[in-house]
Amino acid sequence: MSDCYWDADLERPLRTREGRRLRTLRDAYEFVGTRSACPGHPVVKTTLGALAAAARSGAPLDLRRALERTVRLMRANHWGWG
Repeated sequence: MSDCYWDADLERPLRTREGRRLRTLRDAYEFVGTRSACPGHPVVKTTLGALAAAARSGAPLDLRRALERTVRLMRANHWGWG
């Protein structure tokens, strides 16, 4: 399988506290990966996994799941909101 959907647009852009807009799966994955102080935490790993799965499949359900997990993680850590 190839990761051909990294540049797929999120259902809606996610805004960070700094005002940046995460528009694609790649944006969200890189943001979570670099922002997380504990990348091995189960919630972070699950979020990154959901983003990677959506990038592999491009399926609407996977894209929605990745967005929801990213929003939840961003809100919990006060990194931004959806």
